[in-house]
Amino acid sequence: MMNSQISKIDEKIKLLEREKKIYEHSLSKTNRKKRTHRLIQIGALSEKYFELHQNDLQEIEEIFSQFANYVKANKLSKHKKE
Repeated sequence: MMNSQISKIDEKIKLLEREKKIYEHSLSKTNRKKRTHRLIQIGALSEKYFELHQNDLQEIEEIFSQFANYVKANKLSKHKKE
């Protein structure tokens, strides 16, 4: 009787652990997709506003590095996130 109850509880634990892993994987996949989408949007805006479509990746990094401190120091208060 007790062993049967313990077995049922063990099965429930295994099922819940499996469901948890599935949910965590799904959440991770969703977050990855959101990040990828955001990065693509940022890249598109960067190309548009800085006319970077002709530059290679190294040149783009140099341009971003050149202006990074200026942008950080002059970002509008409403856009500063902590």
